[in-house]
Amino acid sequence: MYSITTFQELMKGLPRAAFDQAVARHNAAKYTKHFKPWNHMTAMVYAQASGAPSLRALETGFNAHASHHY
Repeated sequence: MYSITTFQELMKGLPRAAFDQAVARHNAAKYTKHFKPWNHMTAMVYAQASGAPSLRALETGFNAHASHHY
């Protein structure tokens, strides 16, 4: 069954359209290939909210909720 997580509630407060406009205005995605700016922002917000001390801890915490990934 689908349910909205706390992290999804937190991400609702970030205006995706405004973020995309800022990325376009500053040409921030010029050299990106796979890890897009919104994915980077999501990872950074998750790292900050979870208090992850390293990338390994961030990955472990994120993959612990694999049922919520699309």
